Order: sequence, then structure tokens, then C-alpha cells
Amino acid sequence: LQDAFSHLKLAEPPNIHVSSRTDSGVHALCNTAHADLIYGDDKEPFDPDSIVHAVNRSILHMGRTDIRLMNCRPVSPTFSSRHQALGRTYLYRVVSGCYHSRLPIPEVNRSWGIKERLDIEAMQEAAKHFLGTHDFTTFRSKTPETWTKDPVKTMKVVEVRRASCFLKEHDPFCRDLEVLELIFKSRSFLYRQAIVLSLLQVRRMTGLLVAIGRGKLQPEDVCTLLAVRKIAAYPKAAQVAPAHGLYLCNVEYNEKGEL
Repeated sequence: LQDAFSHLKLAEPPNIHVSSRTDSGVHALCNTAHADLIYGDDKEPFDPDSIVHAVNRSILHMGRTDIRLMNCRPVSPTFSSRHQALGRTYLYRVVSGCYHSRLPIPEVNRSWGIKERLDIEAMQEAAKHFLGTHDFTTFRSKTPETWTKDPVKTMKVVEVRRASCFLKEHDPFCRDLEVLELIFKSRSFLYRQAIVLSLLQVRRMTGLLVAIGRGKLQPEDVCTLLAVRKIAAYPKAAQVAPAHGLYLCNVEYNEKGEL
């Protein structure tokens, strides 16, 4: 984006401020960013549609086929795509009853394959224990710079629901698979997670829910892990979910937040 916007030939190269960064391998279906576009004295401002067209054309010329600018609009000079976000929604896709090495091609690097059939009801019961305001120390990163950050966060949505494979109607290998979508929504996730660099909180929560679906842990273990507030307490039976099944789905702003 930074390089593509520089092709607009503005008075100064704009800095792109993205609302949410993601780990390598994590997908973003919808992300937001803001930039200050500084025009020269003799140059008329571009209209939003022209900016979208020019930036996407530059992205394609750079050989990038995995990113698109979908929309843009003017906002107030004080607007921050990161700090004014009211909520971010993440989705994690799990394919139940399939070895990861045997995932259908449309699901490769887009889902986590689990060989066992998961107990969805147990996972749904466990997900309810994450709702509300809790101390998420057990689910945070082990790096020293996180220790001074507030681990108390409010989870608005934690949901486990049935879904379907990509191209299910056309791929015979997808028809007998069971796909789950795990939805997480909070105003902010832990440092080095949704707001900054890492999504370890979401991936650890997913790993815990999958371990419960496998029968290795019980739904009430969620309460115990939240209460103990120790990073080392995260159970070995719960594998941290890989990055490639995770998606940033939405960034929300209020009605006056210009987006």
C-alpha cells in the first residue's frame, strides 16, 4: 500500500496507518487504514474512486494479486483507523475429521485440519466462559515487553458454529467434511495480538477449544485457566492453532467515526 500510494505523485509520500496488523500466514478479509494525502498548491485532490482505481492498478503492476483496495473516503484530520476502532472480529476455520495433510486444495493454508471428529456442543459450552471481562494472562505472549501491558479485556462474542467447505458443491472431497467457524470479537486484544503484531490470544483460545472438542480437556477448564492468570498454565494438551486458519473479518467504527 505504501508503494502504491506513492505513485499518486503527491507533494509528500503518505504514511499508511493500518488498523490491525496480522501474523505471517493470517488472512485479512477486511482491514482498514488511514493516510494523510498532501497535495501540491497547483493540484486538485483526487476523488475517492480515482484513488481506488490508481492504487489497485499500481498494486497489480507490482505483481501483487493478494491485496485490493476496496473503498476509500475522506475523514477528519484527527481520525485514527487503529485507536477509534470499536471492535474487531476474527474468524478461525477448523475442518473436523480430516488429517491436515489431506485437506482439499481449496482449504489448504486456509483451515486447520483435525483428524478427530470434534464435540461441537462441548466447544460451544466452553466458548461461553470466555464472554465478558477477564484477565487473559494465561493466553498472552511470553515475550518480556508484554508484561507491563494490561491483560484485562472484554470479549463481546465467542462463538462456535457449523459452516461448509470452500467450493463444497463442486469438490467431491469436501462433501463429507465437517467445517467449524470460531468467531471472536473484542474491542482490543492483548499486546502483540490483534492490535499490534501477534494474534496469539485468538490462536491459543482456538487451540483450547479444539482440545475440548477432542475430549482432552473439559469446558469448565476455561474458567480455571482464566482464574489462574499464569502464562505457564496454558495446557500442553492444547496445541496453539496455526496462523493460516485465522482471518480478520471486520473492523467496526461508530456512526460518526467516518467509516
